[in-house]
Amino acid sequence: MIGLALQGGGARGAYQIGAYYAFKKAHLKFDAVVGTSIGAFNGALIASGKEKELLKFWSEISIGELLNFDSQYVQKKIDKNYDFAYFKLGFKNFISILKSKGISIQGLEKILNLYLDEDLLLKSKMDFGMCTIRLNDLKPLYIFKKDMIKGKIKDYILASCYLPIFHMEKKIDEHYYIDGGFYDNTPINMLIKKGCKKIYVVELNPIININRKPKQEIEIIKITPKRNLGGVIIYDTKSLIENIKMGYYDAIRVVKKYDGEFYCFKRVPEFFYNFLVRKIDKKELKHLKAFFHAKTNKLVIIKAMEYWMKYKNIDYYKVYKPYKMLKKLQKGEISKHFVYKFLTQLKIL
Repeated sequence: MIGLALQGGGARGAYQIGAYYAFKKAHLKFDAVVGTSIGAFNGALIASGKEKELLKFWSEISIGELLNFDSQYVQKKIDKNYDFAYFKLGFKNFISILKSKGISIQGLEKILNLYLDEDLLLKSKMDFGMCTIRLNDLKPLYIFKKDMIKGKIKDYILASCYLPIFHMEKKIDEHYYIDGGFYDNTPINMLIKKGCKKIYVVELNPIININRKPKQEIEIIKITPKRNLGGVIIYDTKSLIENIKMGYYDAIRVVKKYDGEFYCFKRVPEFFYNFLVRKIDKKELKHLKAFFHAKTNKLVIIKAMEYWMKYKNIDYYKVYKPYKMLKKLQKGEISKHFVYKFLTQLKIL
C-alpha cells in the first residue's frame, strides 16, 4: 500500500496541490491520504477526486477575504503600502476580531460547503484520515473517514484547522477542538498502522520534521520546499500560484529522480561530468568543491550551474538538459566571478 501524508501550514498548503499534480504526472496512485489542518482540507478533496477544484481554489482564493479582513487592508498589505490608513484599517480589523472573540470561520465553512462532497469522499477507493485535538483534555483524535459521523465530515476538517485565533465553536460532539498541528503536524503513523509500506510526505515547513520514527521497514519519501513558501497567511494570489508551481517541480524532481536542488536537470551518466572537468586545475576544483560542499564532480558542476542560474534569474519551472544549459551559461557573459570562471573552463568538446 502507498500512502500520502500532508503536513499542516496554513496558506502554504497551495504547495501540496502542485505536488499532487506531479504525482499524477508520474502515474502514482495512493491507497490513503492523511493530513493535519490545511493538509486535512487538501487531503479530503484529493481523496474525493476533486483535485481540479482544489487547483482552482488555490489559484483564485483571496485568503484575506476568506478570513473576512477588510479588502482595502488586504490590498495595502499586498502592495506593501504601509501608510497611516493601513495601520488604521489593521487596528479596525483587530478590534473587530476582539469583539467577535476571534476570527469568524464562516469563510472556511463556505469553502467546505462549496468544494467538499461528503458522499463522493465516502465512496472513494482512496481512504482519508486526519488529526485534531479535543480541547478540554488535549486528547488527540486520529480518525479515518469510515469512523466519522456521517453528515459531520466537514466539521472534522474544520476541527483540524481550528487555530486559537478563530472564534471558538463546538464541533462534532459538542466539544471544542483545535488545530491538530499542535500535537502531530504530519500524521504518518496513521498510514503505518493502516499497512502502508511506502509513504510520500509533502512538507510545508521543513523545520517541523516528522518526530516519530517507524518501527517497521517503511519507505518515507519527503517532498520538501527548496525555497521559502511565505507565511501561514498569504494575501496575494500571485504568491499562491508561485507555491503551486514550486510544489510541482519539487515533487517531479523527486519522483522522476532528476538531478538538482533548486532546478530540475535530466539525468546523464556520471562520466559526462567527469569528462567536463578534465582540464580544470586540481587545486581550483578542490576549492570549488569546498565552497559548494560537494564531494563529486557531478555535484560541484550542478551546484555551480544552479548558483549562476539563480544569479541570472533563469526560470525555475522547467526541466533542463545539463549539456544545453551549460552551453547557454557559457555564452554572452563577461564576468570575473570564480563560479562563472569555473563554468567557462568546463570543456564540452
